[in-house]
Amino acid sequence: MPTELEYFPSPAYKRSVLRIRSLLAKEIARLESIAQKKGRASAIGKDNLGEELPRIRAFCREYHKAFMRYLDATLPQHKNGVQCKAGCGNCCHHFPMSVEPFELVEFYANIRKSPDLILYLEECVFRTRTYYALLKSGEVRGEEDPEDFALVSYFKKTLACPFIRADGDCGTYSCRPVTCRMYFSETSGEFCVPEYLQTEKNRSFIVYLPDDVEWMIADLSAHYQELALPESLYEGILSMNTLEPFFANADSQGGVV
Repeated sequence: MPTELEYFPSPAYKRSVLRIRSLLAKEIARLESIAQKKGRASAIGKDNLGEELPRIRAFCREYHKAFMRYLDATLPQHKNGVQCKAGCGNCCHHFPMSVEPFELVEFYANIRKSPDLILYLEECVFRTRTYYALLKSGEVRGEEDPEDFALVSYFKKTLACPFIRADGDCGTYSCRPVTCRMYFSETSGEFCVPEYLQTEKNRSFIVYLPDDVEWMIADLSAHYQELALPESLYEGILSMNTLEPFFANADSQGGVV
């Protein structure tokens, strides 16, 4: 697989990074103000989640837009190009991790009224149980990195994301988390399958944000710690469903937009 690329600071790159930094700094300041007024370390809890939903969702949408601008500035720097095509979906067989709490809020808000919600939840339960069974197996086997073992083993099971449509396209494309937006390949989809995962024929890569931006995201996400949300997408959706009453109450007051 390609090594992580250090991007050239072109004007487009600089603008995109400054945009993300500015957006994060503004939201961190807002959350810090809430936390200070609440007299606690973090801003978002069950006592104010409902009233904050519109602002959380608005921020997340802007964050995703800013990340897409970042991709516009960075992807052209990959000299071998990107071979990802609509309908491939091979990368959508991984167990998605590193999902930020505000992304879980936005994602769940987009699916909670779907007629397929119960099916989605059932599929999330199955995939979450599968992952943790593999993690336990890795620990019992004495694997050096049980989590990596579980993630690779999960991918080999070829369990498609429950939000993938029959044509291979993403059914939640507009609200997909950054972990789903940052994964690309320099080679065709035929090599993005388990048998080539850890070989030279698999030229997949991840577009990372600058370290300081990642630290800002971590600081921001810490303001959701009272909700104790998991970092994986499927388990996170299940946790969000337990918070459905807060969404429903916000609905009744015209708060979820």
